[in-house]
Amino acid sequence: MTIGAVALSGAGAVTYAVAGPGDGEGPDLDPRAKRPTRVHDLPLEADGATKRELPRTSTELFSLLGVSWDGAGEELSGTAQVRTRAVGSEVWSAWRALDLERPPAGKGEGGRRAASDPLWVGPSDGVEVRVVAADGSASSELPEGLQVDLVDPGVTAEEAKNPALDGGTGTPGAKPGTSGTPAQGTAMAPAAFAADAPSPTP
Repeated sequence: MTIGAVALSGAGAVTYAVAGPGDGEGPDLDPRAKRPTRVHDLPLEADGATKRELPRTSTELFSLLGVSWDGAGEELSGTAQVRTRAVGSEVWSAWRALDLERPPAGKGEGGRRAASDPLWVGPSDGVEVRVVAADGSASSELPEGLQVDLVDPGVTAEEAKNPALDGGTGTPGAKPGTSGTPAQGTAMAPAAFAADAPSPTP
């Protein structure tokens, strides 16, 4: 499954270019079930000017995530950490840091969004997020519109029949890439990154 470039318009509409699943059944907590690609966005709550967070929250199925914020040219000076709950488990992962070093888009692209690098976490149905400004001072306020973007890459009918998808992890030991080139002229949110999820072994 390949998640291709996603264009984020100035009005906030997102268009997904995805190779693989088309229209199909709704989300299912069985990672092997046939379903289309879906993206869920959850806003982070303010805890003062220098911290945003999302408490432990049950979600729809997802396998890839990142954080995004208003302003394509805006940088986030601080740290962003997430932890997740695997499907079928009550255990939460350790905190994992998101990479915030992606080059910001051009300053002239107002109204679009900046984002962290995406992080592949495997089939999950719960998330917790915390974002803290670099030095914790009032002068280091965080950008507006911070949210976590949860991506379920979906499963095609052919993939759903493949026993390699048992357990919902795709190719054993596969470590999907998270780098890619944005569609020209667009700002990228985590769901917009070109990222390869594990493909099942034939």
